[in-house]
Amino acid sequence: MTAEEPSDAGAFRSIRLELADGVARLTLARPQRLNALDPEMLVELLRALRLVAGSRDTRVLVLTGEGRAFCAGVDLDTPFFMEDVESDSVFEGMRLLDWQHELILALHELPQPTIAAVNGDAIGGGGFGMAMACDMRFAVTEARFWMVPRQLNVVQDFGLTWSLQRQIGSARTMELVFSGRRVTAEEGQRLGFLNGCFAELPSLVQHVDGLAATIASMGTDATRMLKQVVRNGETSSLHDQLRFEAVANSLCFTSTEFDTAKAAVLRRLGKR
Repeated sequence: MTAEEPSDAGAFRSIRLELADGVARLTLARPQRLNALDPEMLVELLRALRLVAGSRDTRVLVLTGEGRAFCAGVDLDTPFFMEDVESDSVFEGMRLLDWQHELILALHELPQPTIAAVNGDAIGGGGFGMAMACDMRFAVTEARFWMVPRQLNVVQDFGLTWSLQRQIGSARTMELVFSGRRVTAEEGQRLGFLNGCFAELPSLVQHVDGLAATIASMGTDATRMLKQVVRNGETSSLHDQLRFEAVANSLCFTSTEFDTAKAAVLRRLGKR
């Protein structure tokens, strides 16, 4: 933890949360289980994301994993798979999945831009799904991405059937869901669900840290509104999007962040 982090953060056991210079770095820290998602990690991730969302000083989130995997999905040795649940009711299964899916909603709806730095394999809804819930995704070339319905006779969850087809289309999503084929990072970049891939982990970290620092150099209000404007453009008509941009910018024009940035630009121009 750093001095910049909110005082009620408390201690985490399954994750690490570090905040500095406007950047939140959230690390999945169960390397002995390939960072597989268990109930304790889920609770901690939801708490960490609430802290980040409520931090005015934080302008971007980087999500990564410790060790050789990003996340191996849901831990098969946990109650998430109903082993320790007395009732086999369909409603009990829905309750468990709704709880897990809060994580995807919290990531997707975070007011700050989010970057997944995929340091290794991203498996199933817990791994692949968490990465896809982020706004931008970069990976090492050795990382692989795949889904598990064929192996477990289940339906793909964690929003992957929603997020993936928005990046690569319905037909390719169908192929990957039903085949369970392992997709390399290089193919992921070609398909369009990865922004980029890097041969070595240090290169990935350097690139993501540089991008995060660039985003963090912007003002808080502009950063958050810019994310929402881009998101709105996914489903908006051109006419409506132009109006949305105008409204958002009119709010930016009244901020002290804009006044400060404008004054700095004018000073630089005056020196030429």
